[in-house]
Amino acid sequence: MDWDQIVGVKKTELVDVELLDFDTKNPRFTPDKRPDKDTDLAIVAELARTADLSELVQSIGTSGYINIEPLVVVVRDGKLVVLEGNRRLAALKALRNEELALHAKLTAPEFDDEVRATMDNILVYRVEHEEDARELIGFKHINGPQAWDAFAKATFAARWLDSQANEERPLKLVDIAARMGDKHATIHRMVTAYYVLMQAEDLEVFHMDDRYKRAFSFSHLYTGLSYSEFTDYLGMPRPQRDQDPSKNPVTPEYHEKLGYVLTWLYGSKEREVQPVVRSQNPDLGRVREVLKSKSGTKVLEQTSHLEDALITATPKDLRFSKHVVEANGQLRLALETLDGFDPGTQSELQEIVASASKRIQVIKATVDSQMADFEDFSEE
Repeated sequence: MDWDQIVGVKKTELVDVELLDFDTKNPRFTPDKRPDKDTDLAIVAELARTADLSELVQSIGTSGYINIEPLVVVVRDGKLVVLEGNRRLAALKALRNEELALHAKLTAPEFDDEVRATMDNILVYRVEHEEDARELIGFKHINGPQAWDAFAKATFAARWLDSQANEERPLKLVDIAARMGDKHATIHRMVTAYYVLMQAEDLEVFHMDDRYKRAFSFSHLYTGLSYSEFTDYLGMPRPQRDQDPSKNPVTPEYHEKLGYVLTWLYGSKEREVQPVVRSQNPDLGRVREVLKSKSGTKVLEQTSHLEDALITATPKDLRFSKHVVEANGQLRLALETLDGFDPGTQSELQEIVASASKRIQVIKATVDSQMADFEDFSEE
């Protein structure tokens, strides 16, 4: 098809919606939001699940489609692909095709022929190259009203950075981030983590599709890599904001450890290993503590059991102090509710109290003895 006859480069024209194709490389399609096939049926269903499509369907179905902001399109592989506006295209396709709506579990309002006619020809703006639309798309979805999730932002920025290989004056990542409206170096952290993840995929030490949970918490990785404990464990240099991150930041001697880190964060469905980081707070901080200890790290590598590793990593004196403080707090609470003791229904507590008393006496005797020895030694 001669697309120049339908819409010229750098031109805005009304185009039959049936001629428009989804962008199957859309950064919005992150590991947990990726359609299982590159078909309209699968893409509309996935956008309905993850991108609040129902609200847009209701709005357009009720009032009709308003051609104010054009979709941004490019010719790719002989198709007119929508780079910006895939969500709007999905809503239009669902409203025009009952099968798509039913499969996506979308309920469309009833509308008349006049409303239907607004969905036939859609205003589009054609760019010559995909990079021509980057700044508009990047700014809109990084800090704009339709912000992508973290992995989508990282994917978009990394693709932008990688595409400049043959350019005379390529932009640095800090410049790309600025054009995307990022003022806090967040994009740099995200792209660093993205490259680590892609390296793990290439090395086959980890696969995103093998993660234990459907949800993909990309923030676990880019937050973890902002801590020296994680980068030191992986042998990575500390990220420098004024330098572009390396595409293969983990050297061969640390490849196995890269697999460990990603399994701790995301688990493995195939091996039935759950992630040790259930929630970023406090689990990511607890892994940091483990990585400070060689023995604790070894336990985590061998067992993927965070509690055991943390115990091993924590010196006995700190564990003792922690347990005593916690026990004292619990005893204080028990004392405050002592009038709740019912000898008729809680007689078994007498044995438990006796056992606790003996333990307290042993602890007190040991502490008193060692304190006395310490004081005698100090006076000599």
